[in-house]
Amino acid sequence: MTQHLFRLCAPLSESGLIEGLRHPEKIPVTSVDQDVDLSGLDALIRDLNSRGAGDATIDAELVEPLHRCLRNLPESITSDMRIWHWFCVVRYSELVWRRWRGLPPADPEDGFLKGQGHRPVPAGRFLGTPSINGQGRNTFARLFFAAERLIGEQGEDYDLVRRLFSSQELHLGVSDREYGLLPSVNRVLTRELADLPDLKVRVGVRRLNALGGSLCLDLLEESELRDLIREGFEEAMG
Repeated sequence: MTQHLFRLCAPLSESGLIEGLRHPEKIPVTSVDQDVDLSGLDALIRDLNSRGAGDATIDAELVEPLHRCLRNLPESITSDMRIWHWFCVVRYSELVWRRWRGLPPADPEDGFLKGQGHRPVPAGRFLGTPSINGQGRNTFARLFFAAERLIGEQGEDYDLVRRLFSSQELHLGVSDREYGLLPSVNRVLTRELADLPDLKVRVGVRRLNALGGSLCLDLLEESELRDLIREGFEEAMG
């Protein structure tokens, strides 16, 4: 069942976030000239919310249905952060709170403060910017763009994407660096590092980061990227 997709009329700033979360119905939005089927995503998020799901396990469940329902949209739409602000602030804010805080706060302002046994949620988890770093912080955009880079528009195998989000250290390491835009680098890093301890993940990520200044990583075959990472392990551990 297709539905209208919306975006905010103007990007939401951090200064307006609390009030926006208190009264999402008052945020001006406009319909996007594309229809999508959000029914499967809606059902999953209702289920996640009802069973009190929290922490990083949400990512692995969410990434495939989210990407599938938006994958055919043009890049001009998916790169517009106003879409992702609408997802996080207007439509699915409870899920954002559960992912990063465990429970929605009694009042949105409380969710950005320390106390009551919960960690404060960074504003970027609701907002984010069009940069790779900004997309990597937004709760929904980070999942979508990771799937885009790992499997592309037509790919069907989401196992690698789920593996990426099993390691928060790896995802953060990739999303903070320019080479995180390269599909080949994403694939190799995920295959080689996702199941390793955080220390080894950092070694592998730093290895490519150091080489990125002297090598054109986008011109290397995946086998060459893999060998560079493994050589980094040998040097670091030897």
